[in-house]
Amino acid sequence: MIDPTNPVPNAVLIGRLRREFLLPAHTAPYLNLPGGNLGYAASSFLLWGGKPGLVSRVNKDFPSEWLEDFENEGMDITGVRQSNEPIDDRFFVNYNADLQPKYENPITWFAEKQLSFPHELLNYSPTIPAYCSKSEYRPDSIRITDVPQSYLEASSAHICPIDFISHKILPSLLKGGLILTLTMRACNCYMDPLFWEEIRALIADVTAFMMTDSQALKLFQGRSVDLWEIARILAGYGPEYILINAKDGTLLVYSRLNQKRWIFSAYPGKPSDPTGMLDAFDAGFLAGYSKEYDVIYAVLCGLVSASFCVEGSGPAYLLECLPGLKEARFKVLSQQVMEV
Repeated sequence: MIDPTNPVPNAVLIGRLRREFLLPAHTAPYLNLPGGNLGYAASSFLLWGGKPGLVSRVNKDFPSEWLEDFENEGMDITGVRQSNEPIDDRFFVNYNADLQPKYENPITWFAEKQLSFPHELLNYSPTIPAYCSKSEYRPDSIRITDVPQSYLEASSAHICPIDFISHKILPSLLKGGLILTLTMRACNCYMDPLFWEEIRALIADVTAFMMTDSQALKLFQGRSVDLWEIARILAGYGPEYILINAKDGTLLVYSRLNQKRWIFSAYPGKPSDPTGMLDAFDAGFLAGYSKEYDVIYAVLCGLVSASFCVEGSGPAYLLECLPGLKEARFKVLSQQVMEV
């Protein structure tokens, strides 16, 4: 639990909290339990000894015992606000044997696996927005007033995928405080040519901007198909680092400061449930960078976090690793760094 005499967290983590219904291919279902990109990011940051402060908007009926569990694990929940508007916080995904996700028709997948259909999923439809509004707030969009004043005294922050409006207003607010390191992962809905003119201002104050290769290619549709060129152009808008997660599991990292490029491989484990993997990586990266201010060290911390995340379901699984395992995986991954 956060020391009440020192309410300033090491990092501010901003994102979504969800009720998750996960059907992994090879492990037990994870049903109506806490999750969301913020949950995975917070657990990952805890994994590296950090003290995260959470900012999110939740339903009035979001289980208070889940928030109490977060607090007992060492997270500050001062920035978790109840929304006056209803938020469908349910998230469902089914994975096939190749870990390909299916987000729709949950009844079909529960029947196929001969599982009882949870009543909490009645009338469910995926809530992943197909587009971002450039001007309108959603019920779960973050407002400036959602961020506690004390959080602006933290040294670092990460913004999980939320929506365009949240990502537009938060960087200047956070960098207006004492926050030196700010990272942000792209949202699908604005990585689109329709938002080309907005991207420069969106990422200008960010230390590291994370995205997938499909997001990068969609944004640059008609402009470039070279991921390194895309990284160089985006870095020119302000970020010190551009990180691109490729479909084959590798990670491309570009440094604006010295024009260096690296390729990192994922840990060679046995993945079971990739839900939250990128969010776990991002917070591990933030924890590592805030400690050493070295991008290679930060990426390795992120990859270690991601390797734990994919082996089980739910944010709490990240905190169940055996003593010494972090260090062992860090060493393995450090031997595979390739500068190109």
